Parts: sequence; structure tokens; C-alpha cells
Amino acid sequence: MIKVSLKEAEAHLGQLIEKVAAGQEVVITGNGGSTVRLVALAQEEENEQSPSNRPAKTVGRALDHFIGTWTAEQEAELLQAVEVFERVDESFWADHC
Repeated sequence: MIKVSLKEAEAHLGQLIEKVAAGQEVVITGNGGSTVRLVALAQEEENEQSPSNRPAKTVGRALDHFIGTWTAEQEAELLQAVEVFERVDESFWADHC
């Protein structure tokens, strides 16, 4: 694993990207303890991420392969499980207004 500061990464970003593409793990540490990892995308993921291939305001396509795979029973089970999130607890609002 290659670990570099943000300042070092800015100076050598091209080289770091090449290392990631070659399979190396690169971690960049920033000010305040923030840390990021550079990750190479598979070619098909790279094509999907292109703004021209994605409609505006989409979250992503990671779950597309699940579309149309649920049975009616699974749908009913999910809707029942999340039903509680559809209710508003009016007592909460009355106490905090």
C-alpha cells in the first residue's frame, strides 16, 4: 500500500493513478485526519459512470440488476417491513414546536 499526504498526492497525482491502474492500493491522507483511497474502476463501470450515459439526478446503477427479480410476496414483505417509516409520530412534533 502506498500512503501519501494530500500535498504529495497533488504533486504526483498522475503517477499515483498509474500505480492504482497497475493494481497498487493508494491512500491519501488529508488535513484533519480525513483519508481517501484511490480505486480503479472496471472498464464497464467506467463507461456507466460517464455523465452522457446517465440520466440527470440518478443515484447510480448499482442495483439495476435487481429490477424485475422480486416476487409479489417479497415486495409485500418489504413494504410491510418499511411501513413504520411511513407513519408520523405527532406527539414528537407537539413536544418540540
